[in-house]
Amino acid sequence: MRLPLAASVSIAALLLTACGNGETPVDPVDTEEEAAVGIELSPLEPEEDADAFRARVEGISEEEQAEAIFQRTLRTARGCEPGDAPLHAFVPRDRADGESSADYNASIADQFISENVLQPCVFQTPSGLQFRVERAAGPDNPSPVSGEIVRVHYAGQLLDGTEFDSSYARGAPAEFPSDRLIAGWVEALPLMRTGEKWTLYIAPELGYGARGTPGGPIPPNAALVFQLELLGIPGRE
Repeated sequence: MRLPLAASVSIAALLLTACGNGETPVDPVDTEEEAAVGIELSPLEPEEDADAFRARVEGISEEEQAEAIFQRTLRTARGCEPGDAPLHAFVPRDRADGESSADYNASIADQFISENVLQPCVFQTPSGLQFRVERAAGPDNPSPVSGEIVRVHYAGQLLDGTEFDSSYARGAPAEFPSDRLIAGWVEALPLMRTGEKWTLYIAPELGYGARGTPGGPIPPNAALVFQLELLGIPGRE
């Protein structure tokens, strides 16, 4: 099913077999370094001081420690308030004479990903997926498991601000299986809670890769920025 807008990517293009496996990622950040993060947590999340966190993870396996650290990172992300921050502060350079589209996009994508993670309230998973929680929800709001149908609103942009697809513009949310999307979405959706709105910063290898979408609108090696709202999980309603 193709969207009526010529500049839009089709829903079918989003429904790709994921490059990743959709498992919850873990964060390799050192425990003491992560425990020292000083951002105040949201009242939606139970607060746990550094000493209590260290005591809780002492003696468990490295894998379990890594998962606990990542869950702490998620709590920190949900408590961080970006306010009216723009989607990103990156301005792509001009394309050089003779520089191919693929080489240009790969170059600015690398620069963007390395700089963007330094912006306030932007966090990164081990895969390289970057995200910012724009609106958090409490722990009673469920998260989808891999393969569940999700209902979302979203808008996707290239780094120059070109919007290539938007359910908002069509005036209706979209529904699709959570495990048959680009890898960045497959990773993000199980981390989100219904009612949340995130900004996703997706490197080319977690998006449409070296091919892009042949014929447009996404060029090869393009980094993407998505606003993504998880509205519901139809199978649980």
